[in-house]
Amino acid sequence: WSKQTVLRIEALSEPQVLSELQGVMEGRTYSWHSINELLQGRLDQGDLEFMPVDGDVIFEWNNLCDEKREWERKGRLSDNCAEFNRDCLINLMILPFQAGLGLESKFST
Repeated sequence: WSKQTVLRIEALSEPQVLSELQGVMEGRTYSWHSINELLQGRLDQGDLEFMPVDGDVIFEWNNLCDEKREWERKGRLSDNCAEFNRDCLINLMILPFQAGLGLESKFST
């Protein structure tokens, strides 16, 4: 599923990426709260470990949460670049799977 998602997002136009990103950042198509709770639960159980390096699930989640706060303040991500927007959208879509949370976590409320 993750590979298909990456390919789908890479095929989107810049306006399509921004539209999907806006839906995610505004919580219309993404459940930030549910994913955060599930990640915290996995961390508390010892199933995940925080390592402050690129690629670590918790590290990447914290970076994405920082971007969400930036979006809430300014209506855009910290780096207003098409490639950065696309990378953030990919990370937002695949992170729940990398964390072992599954598809339903993305859409739960």
